[in-house]
Amino acid sequence: MAEQSTTTYQLSELTNFIRRVFALNLPQPVWIAAELAQANPSRGHTWLTLVQKDPDGAAIIAKLEAVVWKTKVNELQRKHGLKLLRGIFQEGMSVRLRVVTSFHAHYGLRLVVEEIDPDHTIGDLERRRQETLRRLSEEGLLAKNSQLRLSQTPQRLAVISSETAAGLADFRRQLTANPYGYAFQLRLFPAAMQGVQAGDEIASRLRQIIKGREPFDAVVIIRGGGGRTDLVAFDDEQLARSIADYPLPVITGIGHEIDEAIVDQVAHTKLKTPTAAAVFLIDRLLRAEGYVRSIGRKIHGATRGILDREGPAVDRLRTSIQQSGARAVRYERERLQQRERQLADLPRRALAQASGDLLARERLLTALRPETTLARGYALVSQSGKLITDADEVGDEELIIRFDKGRVHAAPRTNER
Repeated sequence: MAEQSTTTYQLSELTNFIRRVFALNLPQPVWIAAELAQANPSRGHTWLTLVQKDPDGAAIIAKLEAVVWKTKVNELQRKHGLKLLRGIFQEGMSVRLRVVTSFHAHYGLRLVVEEIDPDHTIGDLERRRQETLRRLSEEGLLAKNSQLRLSQTPQRLAVISSETAAGLADFRRQLTANPYGYAFQLRLFPAAMQGVQAGDEIASRLRQIIKGREPFDAVVIIRGGGGRTDLVAFDDEQLARSIADYPLPVITGIGHEIDEAIVDQVAHTKLKTPTAAAVFLIDRLLRAEGYVRSIGRKIHGATRGILDREGPAVDRLRTSIQQSGARAVRYERERLQQRERQLADLPRRALAQASGDLLARERLLTALRPETTLARGYALVSQSGKLITDADEVGDEELIIRFDKGRVHAAPRTNER
């Protein structure tokens, strides 16, 4: 067994030794490829956490801290442009950096960035983009949302955008100031439009819109202009799947360069800018109005043709109706006048009828009086105050025989039949 060293080093001696090792073995800058786990600007500097993951992308197998000093940040901005630099220094970006090693006794090992390779980052983004497009195409998702029916008059719109985005202001201004007076109902669902959280926030707003159950005609995703690296969130595969499976038509107005984001390719309708999205919506209403006006003109023309063709028959029918109406009015007027005369004569006729009835009853009553009967030669026979109508009723008392004029008394005789 080897004898263990008994030499004890001061910490500063060890750190100086390590520093010399790096200085001797890596005296010149080197290019490295890594993924940005963090990118934090502070006081003009940019602090980076670089990682390398295993082939499956699940576990981190290497990790180092790096820094881009303020003077170098300014130099890189002048060389590559501020937008590109900001786009590359985002979490999740694959980067190729030229670095020198720096080992400090207080802060340990750190890489100092001297140069970036934008082509590497953009190439990696394109590679990921093509792989995502291939998977979506194989699953039939690229055209799924476009198969939904977009209203001919899409006026109720759910808008996903940053509240302070200039593109959103352009979109609203274009819709409000449209020369046709069309009214649009907009509801904003704010979300980040750039950065590592943008994809998740936009997908969350899509879920919120559906859960709210408001009757929107479409969803519009709005973002102002940006370079390739600024639009990484819009190549997010999960966001693309959310849009492809979405139950409402999704319209994108993302201000991008020549390449289209994956979100554009799965959306129902893709426009280059927020202003173009507004123009598309206005034009759709204009076409709908033109179609309605065209149908109105056709109906008017067809109606005019029918009226011209059927005009004489209509005139004859109108004349016939007028004449029939006049005849009916005259007939009903005559009936009314007749009823009026009958009504006026009714009391007189009723009195005459009643007078005739009364006279007839009076005559009948006169004819039925006993005096009238006696005047015709008949007589009334009574006995003890009782009229005798049957010979068997005659008793022994005296009979009284009454004539029209006078009466006689007679003794009863034997009955004879």
